[in-house]
Amino acid sequence: MQLDNRLLLPDGRQFGYARYGRDGGIPAFYFHGLPGSRREGQIFHEACLRAGVQLIAPDRPGYGLSDPVDGSRLLRWPQLIAQLADHLGFERFHLLAISGGAPYALACAALVPDRVRGAGICCGLGEVSHRELRLGMAPQARLGFWLAERSAVGLDLSYGTLTRLAARHLPELSIRIMARLNGEPDRSVLRQPDVKRLFAASLHEAFRQGSAGGLADMCTAVQPWPFDPSGISSLQLWHGRRDAVVPWTHSERLARRVPMARLHDMGGEGHFSLPVRYAAAVVDAVISV
Repeated sequence: MQLDNRLLLPDGRQFGYARYGRDGGIPAFYFHGLPGSRREGQIFHEACLRAGVQLIAPDRPGYGLSDPVDGSRLLRWPQLIAQLADHLGFERFHLLAISGGAPYALACAALVPDRVRGAGICCGLGEVSHRELRLGMAPQARLGFWLAERSAVGLDLSYGTLTRLAARHLPELSIRIMARLNGEPDRSVLRQPDVKRLFAASLHEAFRQGSAGGLADMCTAVQPWPFDPSGISSLQLWHGRRDAVVPWTHSERLARRVPMARLHDMGGEGHFSLPVRYAAAVVDAVISV
């Protein structure tokens, strides 16, 4: 693992990323959740080692080592990934994403299809500008999206200042609280010391620069997607029926919208238990296309 890499972009901004898996292996990118950071990619490190995959996990702008960017995050993201791929010598690559990283993977698959071999998404956040998708989400998530639409000050206070303080100073406590709220499948996984440390490290790093990344992600999430995912030719979705963070209906609706998508029903898995328990199966399936 190489956790603290930086690419200097032509405009002078820094783009941070971590390397997991096997050096020189099959190229793939991992897109973290909301909030999250490049450190989250460690979930798939061992699976990528065994499968011969080189996994690159970038920080989205405003998180970790990546400077904020101007303009549409979803339109700018495929350009950033193409620049990073060029820097690393990747002509084509696979994509993996979790939760809030899903729209960014879909943007790449839709807007630079000649470079994306296939995309795999676990527990993916849907297009929550369609408010019916928010109905089954936890109250704190619904409140966050409501504030993102109506009150920048309220969003900054509740999902900026308070979350940043907790993540930077008490990250493991934040993960324990998350485990308590998310139901038994996630509780059993997040109680494991190594898993708890992994997510705590990712959460801590997400707020290295403050709250800019998370707030920008929230405001982006409530806007309509500036691309049409229906033409994506290779998309696999995994979702558990006991996901208390992003309900099953998000992937179900996306699968109906993308005719070539394959939806894997992961039964009683939760939001965190699914990628942790099925990392090897997800990696193998994504690189098989």
